[in-house]
Amino acid sequence: MNKKFASVLSVIILVLVVTFIIKSNKKDFLQSKNKKEPKKEKILPAFEVQYLKNPSFNYTVNDTNLIGAKNKKIFFNTDYSKDRNILCFRGNAQRSKPSVGVISKNPTKLAVKWKFQTAVDSRKTKFGVWGGGTGWTGQPLYVEWKTESGWKQNLLGEYQNNTSLNEVIFGSLCGKVYFLDLISGKPTRNPIDIGNPIKGTVSVDPRLNGMIYIGQGIQYNEKFGCYFYDFFSGKQILHQSGLDNYSYRSWGAFDSNPLVDRENQVLFWPAENGIVYRYDLTDLTKSPFKFKYQVKDKPHQGIESSFGAYRNLGYFSDNNGNVFCLDLSKMKPVWYFDNIDDSDASIALDIENDKPFLLIGNEVDKQGSVGGGFFRKIDGLTGKEVWNVRKTCTGTNSGALSNNGGILSSCLIGKKKSADILITVYSRVGDNLGGEIVAVNKKTGQELYKILLKNYSWSSPVDVYDKDGNMYFVHGDVSGLFSLYEGKTGKIIDSMKLHGAIESSPIAIDNQVIIGTRGGIIYCLTIQ
Repeated sequence: MNKKFASVLSVIILVLVVTFIIKSNKKDFLQSKNKKEPKKEKILPAFEVQYLKNPSFNYTVNDTNLIGAKNKKIFFNTDYSKDRNILCFRGNAQRSKPSVGVISKNPTKLAVKWKFQTAVDSRKTKFGVWGGGTGWTGQPLYVEWKTESGWKQNLLGEYQNNTSLNEVIFGSLCGKVYFLDLISGKPTRNPIDIGNPIKGTVSVDPRLNGMIYIGQGIQYNEKFGCYFYDFFSGKQILHQSGLDNYSYRSWGAFDSNPLVDRENQVLFWPAENGIVYRYDLTDLTKSPFKFKYQVKDKPHQGIESSFGAYRNLGYFSDNNGNVFCLDLSKMKPVWYFDNIDDSDASIALDIENDKPFLLIGNEVDKQGSVGGGFFRKIDGLTGKEVWNVRKTCTGTNSGALSNNGGILSSCLIGKKKSADILITVYSRVGDNLGGEIVAVNKKTGQELYKILLKNYSWSSPVDVYDKDGNMYFVHGDVSGLFSLYEGKTGKIIDSMKLHGAIESSPIAIDNQVIIGTRGGIIYCLTIQ
């Protein structure tokens, strides 16, 4: 090959290489221009509200000049956690997302995939022996660990080399918080032990930094309140006593489930002492902001229910039926509603055209042995009732061992093809003191169907969907009966008897349902 020919060949090769690079870059450029950005949730402004002027409702805050509090514009949207996680009671700040994923079409039965036995606390308290398993509300949580930093800390040996992990987390009446592998039901970490019964639902911080928030239900040892733990390290970060000298009520339980505004890094936690605590998570050495209130002739301010939130507004209910809206940015009340009686069922929020509506119920407690259990829809901006559905229920008032009738579970808000349906559960209805699952039309409150239960229930129903958007739901009662229903009709598909009373609420991950019982067992069931 002569030098001239070699030179020409080199030029040709160079031209071809340059042409290829230009075309490739152009293709990449066009693809990048046409590439759709991931859909982001619309960020809405804070609601502009008028603050409450009601001489019967008085409130106080511990520090009107709390550093940084006035500059934080609190915002809760409908996307509480990343991806498919369930990190709080009912899955989001509106308490309306207790399931993720889809199930197969035309399910026919329930089956047990695995069981986990908790420890048992046999110590006697004035409220009896609490044992193990889960109580009310006792919902499990679910985290899919992938790229977040730090999650492998404190894992047991066989999981330390995992590149991902689907983890179930729950608090138990035995006083421990357990961490399990969704696939096998085996422990993934050593449990956290607070030494006191845990009745409510724990919360995992939506920043996925290892923080977990644990409320104590009953006092056995000296401590009585709530706990901030880092479960990556296994260390307690903070204990807040519920026996707070600032409160109007001397009862220190934290059955309510807290919420975190992850952008502002602020945690809100109502307590049964009648205080709403607000923590700056960037500096837990600072004292929390405290909101307390009094309502004339309705002195039982204990908040057992888990509050709902949307944008800058939070919604709270208490042991005396006091329901109020709070501007979470300014910690000022917006409106007040009298819900007649003890309102421990957590408030669910339905967002209709960016407007929140509360779905709440009350118990039969202060009314006497027989009274009205009301399921209500309330305008979240005005506090005005839209409609109510009343059932006559019976309560047994025996002091520490009272058994209230009415509504103690949280509302199921239908979605997809059942977006017009709401489902609630009444307890101790009729002469046999059983239960009723009642479906109503969201707009009118008109009853669509009801399912009579032989035994009453405090457990909240959980909705699941197939790929076509058809709704089904699962639910359990105090006899341990756990059932699968069609959402549109209420037709029962399958039932199975679990060991122990079901007081707690389940979650669903695709076709898998996690539910605990008072019998000390956590079940993973499959919908087949």
